[in-house]
Amino acid sequence: MQGEGDFYSVAEAERLLGRTDKPISERRIRQRLQAGDLEGRKDQTGRWHVAQHEVHRLMEERRQEVPESTPGGPENASEMLDRVFMLEREIGRLQGRLELEERAESTVREERDRLLEERDRERARAERLEAELAHSRRSFWSRLLRG
Repeated sequence: MQGEGDFYSVAEAERLLGRTDKPISERRIRQRLQAGDLEGRKDQTGRWHVAQHEVHRLMEERRQEVPESTPGGPENASEMLDRVFMLEREIGRLQGRLELEERAESTVREERDRLLEERDRERARAERLEAELAHSRRSFWSRLLRG
């Protein structure tokens, strides 16, 4: 699984970190990259790439034993990690849903604005046609004498 040069794609980083005791989601990796917690870069298409040494460092950190001072011992810590992972996925899902709804709202607003402009153009056209019709309905003598 070799990334570009000394970098992994976010998906590759997630797969590698998913093999540890504390998996991490792609969404969380991107958040940490944006916050500057992880070293990485964006390519021309806007996709993030994580430095390999950062992924390896995280893998080592996440493989370390859970301290015995954790309330309830390792079983409780494992359950808590599962819960955190589940919540991270839920947050990612909700953030994705929010982005979709924001795009949909933006699209609806653009369509509304376009339709309002079209309505205004059609009203102006209808008024112009009504004026032409009223003018054409006047009698020949009325048009001749009044102009």
